[in-house]
Amino acid sequence: MIWYKNNDADIVVSTRIRLARNLAGIPFPNALKSTSEATSKIKDAILSGNSTLSKDFDFFNLDTTPAVTKQAMAEEHLISPVMCNGQGKSVLINKDKTMSIMLMEEDHIRLQVIQAGLKLDESYSLASKVDDVLEENLTYAFDSDFGYLTACPTNTGTGMRASVMLHLPALTITENIGRVISSAASLGIEVRGLYGEGTKAYGHLYQISNKMTLGISEQQSIDKLKDIVRQLTEMETKARKALNDSNADALSDKLYRSYGTLKYARCITSAEAKSLLSEVMLGQNMGILPKEGKISPLECMVITEPALLSGDKELAPPERDRKRAELIRDNI
Repeated sequence: MIWYKNNDADIVVSTRIRLARNLAGIPFPNALKSTSEATSKIKDAILSGNSTLSKDFDFFNLDTTPAVTKQAMAEEHLISPVMCNGQGKSVLINKDKTMSIMLMEEDHIRLQVIQAGLKLDESYSLASKVDDVLEENLTYAFDSDFGYLTACPTNTGTGMRASVMLHLPALTITENIGRVISSAASLGIEVRGLYGEGTKAYGHLYQISNKMTLGISEQQSIDKLKDIVRQLTEMETKARKALNDSNADALSDKLYRSYGTLKYARCITSAEAKSLLSEVMLGQNMGILPKEGKISPLECMVITEPALLSGDKELAPPERDRKRAELIRDNI
């Protein structure tokens, strides 16, 4: 099941494992005049080379995919935002949307597994098995000294990026998040926003990921990330307790006001909705607000994103804001 459905997350929201791979003897995507040959090789390895994979994956040529559909894929984290632009890109997505294989992003292959909760070991195991299947029919660009060769040197080595999405409202509200980000960076951990590099932490959602891929094994990266996630979870829990202990009435009032705004607003922007839904999520997980909605605040955050909200027909911003408010009112 896709990561945000029926996800009643508290602090740890989701896990993603991404493997970057390139084909031997073929230039990186940014140096290719045409991506069709490399794309055909990879597509055939998945859809023709293995019957199990072929039954589970659907192929999407992003050159012929409507812009609103591509944006919806990015909002669900099935493709990266950069896949929405340019030519020669495509993606394979499995039926339950827990895995996608992006073709011709920065590298020839970006294989990712994304699941709800903290499932780093399980996600890596699944990604590794699919990677092994692909390698039966493809020859990867690999160097005995440097490991998997990638377009960006920061991915060379294991080619693996492990990340965990965390909901950290208390650390943000208490203005401790800057210190946390600095400390994480000194430990070789990157902290990014909701949609990865260069994006903001809308809804107090942060992606925590390994920075090193060279000179360290996949398991070492995963174990280090698990330890950091454990520490951040403890820090967020303590920050929530401190907020409540310092002024429980003020906190309760703030969270109920957020809930009230969402329950009765007639127009609301995506940014405001995420901020308020994050506070409702916090209130519910602290036992201050009741859990009585049809779907979780997290799911509301995702399904009210512009493209997912619009569906097949692209909506103008004022119309989206009205529809978003209505959807949240009916489900919160």
